Amino acid sequence: MTCSDWQGAIRAMDEAEDSLDLFTPREQVAALLNRGLAHLSLLHLEQSRSDLDRALELSVVEGIPEQEFKARHNLGCLEFYAGRFPEAIRLMRAADAMDAPVQRARARHDLALVLLEVGLLDQARTTLRSALAEARAERLRLDEGDIHLDLARCALLLDHPESARAELGAAIAAYRSRGATNRQRSAALQRAATDVDGGRVPRNLEQVLAPWLHAHPVTPEDRLAVRVQAEAALLRADLATAEQALLRLRTRAPQGVGAAMHDRLIRARLAAAQGETASARRTVRDALTRLTTSLQLSQSVEVRSALAVHGRRLAAFDLADAMRNGSPRRVFDSVERWRAVSHRLTPVSAELDGGRVELLAELRQARHLLAGSDLPDGMERDRLREKAVRLEWQVAQADWATADGTDYRGPGAGALRATSLSQVQPLLASQGVAAVVLFDHEGEQYVLHVRDDRLTLHPLGPSSHVARLAAQLNRDLRARAFAAPDPALAKAVQRAVDSSVRALDQALFASVAAAAGLGMVVVPGRTLASVPWNLLPSLAGRPVTVSPSMSRWAGGLSPTTGRPPTTVSALSGPGLAHASGEVEDVASVWRQGHSLTCRNAATGVDVKDALGRSALVHIAAHGNHEEQSPFFSSLRMSDGPVFVHELPRPLVAEHVVLSACEVGRSDLRPGDEPLGLSAALLALGARSVVGAVAPVLDAVAAAAMSSYHRHLAAGRSAATALAKVIEEEPRAGAFCVFGSDWVAAP
Repeated sequence: MTCSDWQGAIRAMDEAEDSLDLFTPREQVAALLNRGLAHLSLLHLEQSRSDLDRALELSVVEGIPEQEFKARHNLGCLEFYAGRFPEAIRLMRAADAMDAPVQRARARHDLALVLLEVGLLDQARTTLRSALAEARAERLRLDEGDIHLDLARCALLLDHPESARAELGAAIAAYRSRGATNRQRSAALQRAATDVDGGRVPRNLEQVLAPWLHAHPVTPEDRLAVRVQAEAALLRADLATAEQALLRLRTRAPQGVGAAMHDRLIRARLAAAQGETASARRTVRDALTRLTTSLQLSQSVEVRSALAVHGRRLAAFDLADAMRNGSPRRVFDSVERWRAVSHRLTPVSAELDGGRVELLAELRQARHLLAGSDLPDGMERDRLREKAVRLEWQVAQADWATADGTDYRGPGAGALRATSLSQVQPLLASQGVAAVVLFDHEGEQYVLHVRDDRLTLHPLGPSSHVARLAAQLNRDLRARAFAAPDPALAKAVQRAVDSSVRALDQALFASVAAAAGLGMVVVPGRTLASVPWNLLPSLAGRPVTVSPSMSRWAGGLSPTTGRPPTTVSALSGPGLAHASGEVEDVASVWRQGHSLTCRNAATGVDVKDALGRSALVHIAAHGNHEEQSPFFSSLRMSDGPVFVHELPRPLVAEHVVLSACEVGRSDLRPGDEPLGLSAALLALGARSVVGAVAPVLDAVAAAAMSSYHRHLAAGRSAATALAKVIEEEPRAGAFCVFGSDWVAAP
């Protein structure tokens, strides 16, 4: 096994099977573990499962914790190869929780591979670096090389090719120091894949690929070598070799989402190179179906959004094909097909288990204490902060391990199809709105302007320029909130805000003739996810709704008939001078003819109860958007923060109003998958969310939100109500309506 001769190892252990009873229990478990690992390395999943299950049972009976650890962990690896990511993470967590005297570097490395496969790239990189530190401390030089190899894969997925090459160099050095020839070949293969991915064919490619190009590619490295051969052939315009390589990839073998998407990308590229554009487009659609099916297997909103990373190159290929064609309709359909796919899925519904509830309660207490000025006697702030970070990691892992037990009858079942232009335009007409869909292509920003009777495509210039303008506006809005106590400074900062607003408006709307009298649906894309759209002059006074995609907007529109009277909950958190009065004002608006709950000094339980019971929920509280960990964005209530991870699944709430700073912000992953508190509420089933993308003064928010609810109660839609509020009080312009427009039932 040390030489990676898995077939030979299996033959040797098969011969010893009849004599297994002669060995000690520890030796029997070791033999089963080794044969199970050998089968797993060859992707013989059922044979591996049989051996590992026997090893687990025997290690538990005999009380051998270190071997029980290995059996549980290796079963997690098996589930990873079988494509059941939540179960893989659950088993690896169960092993890691054991008090067993084992080295953890390899186990953490394996967990990182699962995170890499599900697209949690930052978390995978952090886990790999932690594993690397442990491997160094334990002097596991070969493990160091393996970890560097996967750090290189991670860097490629993050679009950092130079970092990938540096990690590959470190891997080769580690292998060379131990004379590990086979592993050096693996590193050389990964380096060739990096070069080909960057558009360069290495001179010694045939020599690098030779060890893997046998008849039936089975292992992940076998299949990677065939992909590299096919992509290199495409770069050389050698279509016959590329076609032969793809034929070899058609052999059935378990593989992950990333590998399956890569196969389809090469197939689409080959079809396009052969002039078979219809075949290329069918392959792209098939890939999207495969990706959507994979997303549905998880009951974690975060994993669903993260998995979209594996579709980004296919999405870019699809968009490039549409742009070459030049048809705005084709471009619209391509952008819409791949954008925010996770928001077209049925909302997650798995309830929190008891273990996660306890972890979240501990985390809330830790964060609550950290937010205060004094700690209890004997408690150190640094240690409490470390505890909070550890609890966040445990909560996140528990969330990632949440599976969907649904038996889907076919690929993509249970997911909404992307809304086509022919479906969108009648809806726009019925709602009295137009739409702008912004997207990036090869470093340039574009906008699709959609009306009920026409569609036009406009270039806007470099995406980097547009991104700088948006970032400057957000910085100026933040400065405005903090400058408020100083009238002279506030006046100067307001001039900066006005200048930034005009500059961004000019960049985005100079070429778009936005028809007077129409509302606007904005689908912003990566660089513009946190723009205060109602402040832009071209949209001033218009009802504006900001949505992850046109499909999400269309799917969230409220029914016009058959709805019961709107139930309302209004809650406030601590530390805001005007929050209690704001909640009382909101309650007074809805008290007549509506079921109403009003809570000042509300707790996290109150928030969860409201979101699981009322159609309209208003929360006035301090908000916190976590850029590094968007799913730990929170609202501060009287007993501590409420996190995304603990919200009801799915929500009953249709329209959620967050009178809190910055919780409307989103960070976008590949596939334009938005992450943040408002985005999570939409993914959990809310039709519509109001949130601010920048800090807003307490007094401004209280007055604006009281006015907003009066407009809502008068029968106006959410977007119309907010537009009128911002006309009355421009300092409330950081608020946006996200998702779909919404109207209260009479």
